[in-house]
Amino acid sequence: MCGRFNATASAEIVAAMEGFGFDATGLRKRWFGDMFNIAPTEAVMVAIQEGGKRYLREMRWWLTPHWASEISNKFSMFNARAETLEKSRAFIGPFKYRRGVIPASGFIEWRIEKGVKQPYYLKPASGNCYFAALWDVWLKEEHYLETCAIITTEASDSIRWLHDRMPALLSPDQFDAWVDPATPLSEVREILIPRDLSDWEVIPINPSIGSATNKSSDAIQPINTGVRDVKLNQFEQAELF
Repeated sequence: MCGRFNATASAEIVAAMEGFGFDATGLRKRWFGDMFNIAPTEAVMVAIQEGGKRYLREMRWWLTPHWASEISNKFSMFNARAETLEKSRAFIGPFKYRRGVIPASGFIEWRIEKGVKQPYYLKPASGNCYFAALWDVWLKEEHYLETCAIITTEASDSIRWLHDRMPALLSPDQFDAWVDPATPLSEVREILIPRDLSDWEVIPINPSIGSATNKSSDAIQPINTGVRDVKLNQFEQAELF
């Protein structure tokens, strides 16, 4: 599951995506600041290919299928399980023809510790991370809305102690195949594999990130939970819980 992420130093993220060939002309100024706590139903930045051209677009993070009668949060549609994409009426079309990339600084997962949900901030040791996403267009009369979902896979061994799911992560050299609707599905499927995050940083942070209204840097403020080294590949050696 991926229910919260952030994009700090967003201007640098936008510049990086432009370097990969995605046009950022249509993005609003908000995407050039820090976004510490991005939650489902909020606007996210998605890199897509449409009509042979590449764009950075702003979309609602909660996929609404094009055939839906209304915009609804009744069903959880901010994540899409990689294993069942082709069995889902909502996701099969986007999986075939409308795949995107959501750039981020890192993501949040929670773990129950002593009866309390403790959030952890997972981020690469350097640089950005990139989530595999699906997107769709909802159009009813004068209403036009682009929406998206983050694909998840089973968790890799490196973070299974924390959660049984993880976002599907892409490397920049996979962008071409992923966003191109002409890429054979056999090739696309091979991209959606659990990624080893042994070299990522894992930081216990302030539980206040659980409130979607907390948009300050406090949302990712590290806290002391007894963790002396937050590298993933060293958690198993520590008797923390």
